[in-house]
Amino acid sequence: MRDTEAIIGLIRTAFADVAYPGREALFNDHCCECAEVSGSYGGKPWSETTLLSPAAWRYYLPAVLIWCVREPDAVDVIQDNLVYQLEPPDGERGVPEWFNQRAMGFSAEQRSALVAYLDWYRERAEAYGFGDEAAPHVNNALAYWAAPATDEAAAGMRCSVAASGNPSRWAV
Repeated sequence: MRDTEAIIGLIRTAFADVAYPGREALFNDHCCECAEVSGSYGGKPWSETTLLSPAAWRYYLPAVLIWCVREPDAVDVIQDNLVYQLEPPDGERGVPEWFNQRAMGFSAEQRSALVAYLDWYRERAEAYGFGDEAAPHVNNALAYWAAPATDEAAAGMRCSVAASGNPSRWAV
């Protein structure tokens, strides 16, 4: 299994220069619970918190990744949910708009950090005997994030094609 501190270091380095998007971009007032959570986390650096509008999701993602790697037993199903969030939708599962808004704008270094996390997750799933259940999801996520994104439009196109249920048309 990969060294957890090496993965955490990779995540911290890859996301160190992500600019704070501003409190407005991080605030979600969809419902009273969203507003409460946003109020608690808005204005804090990603390294000090976790939750999320699309901008907030991208900004705080490194904190969630590190938390999952550092405390996998404590986060329990959060790491599984994170894999599902990193998996592009297909014709039967997921919401393309939700995914597209969150999957855009990652650098090659950040995508590599996501691949390292997903590899770690897969290795852990196999070691702890839940690899068969997790395999399709983590493999779909790995296929998406390991592919080089030529630009945001191409990344969105991959997701849209995946949502159409025709993965043979994925072009990168």
